[in-house]
Amino acid sequence: MKTVIGITSMLLCVGTARMVHAQPGSEEELQREHRESKDQRHDEHEQRRDQRHDEHEMRREDRHDEHQMRREEHEERREMNHHPGPLYRARMAPPEMRREVRPMAPSPRHVWVGGYWGWEGGRHVWMGGRWELPPQPGHIWIEGRWVNEGGEWVFTPGYWSAPAAPPAPVYAPEPAPVYAPPAEISVTAAPPPPRTEVPPPQPGPGYFWIAGNWHWDGRQQVWMPGHWEGRRAGWVWEPAHWERGPHRWRYRPGHWRPQ
Repeated sequence: MKTVIGITSMLLCVGTARMVHAQPGSEEELQREHRESKDQRHDEHEQRRDQRHDEHEMRREDRHDEHQMRREEHEERREMNHHPGPLYRARMAPPEMRREVRPMAPSPRHVWVGGYWGWEGGRHVWMGGRWELPPQPGHIWIEGRWVNEGGEWVFTPGYWSAPAAPPAPVYAPEPAPVYAPPAEISVTAAPPPPRTEVPPPQPGPGYFWIAGNWHWDGRQQVWMPGHWEGRRAGWVWEPAHWERGPHRWRYRPGHWRPQ
């Protein structure tokens, strides 16, 4: 009996010793798991930060692309406003212009853009006038007009024209500009008869009308419509003209020369 009790006591001591020795191993396991969990949380935090950075860059690129697109659209509208071109072509002459009653201007900066006859669905359609803000202060609205070109009526839309630049202040005498007249063009074919033009309203007192003329583009005669031009101090406009020679026609383009 004593022997059995002794063996049992010895076995209990051995088990207790094993449990004592196993405790440090469990603590190390917990520390390792804690480090792994910490590293995992750190990796997840880095991934979220990288994801937020990527999303921010994508939004910034989208805003940049949208801004670029809006700027290009603005440039296209500005080019359309400042560089008019034929908009309508019709074989039917437009009706007489209508007299419009202008409503009150929204502000002193607004400019009245008069109505005109457009062309839609095979007939002339009246486009009413409106108040608009100039693209830049001081810009002048040039009304659109219909012109008969060889039996076909062509409409050139209105556009905003920049005012004539004031002469720069002179702080010191400047050398006289070198006058170089444009080269003459000699062709065998005679130019067609000049076309009759109806000038639109004068933009301002500092403008004068330059009549249209036939111009040789290297292959054929091309009609250059007339337009209003701002005066230049100290310069005189020499109109374009054709001269008939013994065997050929000579063309001298219009140009500015010193007064």
